[in-house]
Amino acid sequence: MQVRVFTAPRLHEALALVRKELGTDAVVLDHMEGVDTQGNKLWHVHAALDSNPSPSSIQDVRKTASNQGQAPEKSMDVRKVEASMQRLERIVEGLGRKETESLRNTMDDELSQEAFDHLVLLGVAPAYAFDLAHTYANHLPIGVSSLRWAARITPRKTSAFVLLAGPSGAGKTLLAAKLATHYSMRGVRVGLMTTDTERMGGSDALRAYAGVLGAPFALLRSQDDVPEALASMSSVQLTLIDTEAWNVQHLSAFRKQFELWNQLPCTHRILVMPANMDENDGMALLAEADGIQMTELAFTKLDETARPGKIINWAMVSKLGLSYGGFGSDVPGQMGWLTPQSLTALLESQSQRIKEAS
Repeated sequence: MQVRVFTAPRLHEALALVRKELGTDAVVLDHMEGVDTQGNKLWHVHAALDSNPSPSSIQDVRKTASNQGQAPEKSMDVRKVEASMQRLERIVEGLGRKETESLRNTMDDELSQEAFDHLVLLGVAPAYAFDLAHTYANHLPIGVSSLRWAARITPRKTSAFVLLAGPSGAGKTLLAAKLATHYSMRGVRVGLMTTDTERMGGSDALRAYAGVLGAPFALLRSQDDVPEALASMSSVQLTLIDTEAWNVQHLSAFRKQFELWNQLPCTHRILVMPANMDENDGMALLAEADGIQMTELAFTKLDETARPGKIINWAMVSKLGLSYGGFGSDVPGQMGWLTPQSLTALLESQSQRIKEAS
């Protein structure tokens, strides 16, 4: 087992170093608060990476057994590996509970402890909940300094090219329609583009929205379409670009899309994530998005999750600025720029619902 110490001014930053250096299989053994030679606060985190075979090794053992003509029942090696993995999972689960209890007990006032409990219940990772608990307990805006906040899009001052990317079902087209309607109603000249040309009917909804708004619309099938499309947007102040859906299992089409995106003068590249998405799937998506120059995060379907705290975990890991948050499917509907105040209100409202239901 490999054991290392990670040090950073904030606990969540030290834990981020653990995940970066040792990966998601790392186990946090303990953490302690200290100070450096100048008296500045530091957190020291001890983490370990187990050397036991990973789940993929189990598949390799099974495949080898099959190729050698062994009986379909599990071999002794497979049983040993699986038993080892089950023991490790129990250790990790126990350490997770220990970590949560340890963090909670570090706080010296009951209000902060109660706020910590609420944040964890809402899906905020314990380390992040620890950093935010005191502020949340005092009903102050959270994440002012620990999260990144994207600069607002102001097309009246500077023309903007906003590209929306994300997985299937994230609501990219709907968000494009909401943004287009929101800004059009305020007198901003809007244009719509889409690279979603391979899927049957992929561009129909956005084309319809453009017709309702009287906005120019362009299809981008390949890089050859870019000059004409840009010419059609020459008079608009805000260009919104919808894109073909992608996921971590099918990246070939996505890489082809990325080449097309690079031909566009994008001022914003927003990764659109549905808040009802599985948290681990979201982390995998962010790992791939790290290399494609995304600049901001937007969250849709905030009304469809009981654990909105996961968006804090995603934001902490990605280091991307938070931009839009969307609720419901109405156009323009409920949508707005995420701020520390609005994020705090979202968490408090969900916490209140949980209280009323219990």
